[in-house]
Amino acid sequence: MPRRDYYKILGVAKDAKPREIKKKYRELAKKYHPDANKGSKKAETQFKVLSEAYSTLSNTKKRREYDRKHPSRGPSRKRTTEDWSPPPGGRWGYGFGNYETRGRAQYDGSFSRTATEETPPPDPNAPTRGFDLQFMVDVPFTTVALGGTIPYIYEKYVECNACVGTGESSGETCKTCEGKRRVVKDVSLDVKIPPGVADKYVLRIQDEGGAGMNGGPSGDLFLKICTEPHPNFKRKKSDIYAETLISPELAEKGGTLNVETLDAVKTIEVEEGTLTGEELRLPGEGAAILWGKKRGDFIVKFAISDG
Repeated sequence: MPRRDYYKILGVAKDAKPREIKKKYRELAKKYHPDANKGSKKAETQFKVLSEAYSTLSNTKKRREYDRKHPSRGPSRKRTTEDWSPPPGGRWGYGFGNYETRGRAQYDGSFSRTATEETPPPDPNAPTRGFDLQFMVDVPFTTVALGGTIPYIYEKYVECNACVGTGESSGETCKTCEGKRRVVKDVSLDVKIPPGVADKYVLRIQDEGGAGMNGGPSGDLFLKICTEPHPNFKRKKSDIYAETLISPELAEKGGTLNVETLDAVKTIEVEEGTLTGEELRLPGEGAAILWGKKRGDFIVKFAISDG
């Protein structure tokens, strides 16, 4: 048996707004509610079908999936007789949604929809996603190279606590948000910096942007990483370079020398007869590679002091 056309059942267009679907469902539910049709099996069946249709079309995810599977389905532009028999298996899904009125009398209604030329205005009470936010953030050199967590404070819209996002308090316009339902507030966030991330890389932090409205999801936060310069180190991909000044005596005779790396102090051997510009490579002491546990090299570049 082909699946029913929920848009025809509710008498709405396929592009109907949530408010229109809700309004139409309530009208028809009052007419076919079992309490308003005592003993009528037909009305009971019709009410169950209504509930199933509304349960699907009032849920954004379910509606999207339904439309994907039935792309050619659309509203009826004239009165039609719909098949109200139970689906295979004889069980219905009940979706009472926001229906609250238990009707006790008969109501007029129709399962057909008359097409109109006007497009209904946007529903101010429909769930709305919050704004995405974009900022640049300065991150220490070693944190970019090895990863870590930094504190970050920024401003964003959050739901007004005074009116719980309704815009009203005690029947009047909320004085805190002036009816806007949201207020700007400083927010503190611990941001995880991936190990070895590239300079100017943009991190996306989901749901940390501006708050949505009417139950809508929050936007996302985008942070562009700006590496703070280090007084001694330079980075080339995953390798770290450090210029180290040594005495003429050490350069001539050779010996041990302690050098600071990204996260430790290492003892190295300076070869006899070392010249300015020569390099010593320390494998695995550089920046992280591809956000993983492996690391590049740390290169010590020697410079001989004047005296």
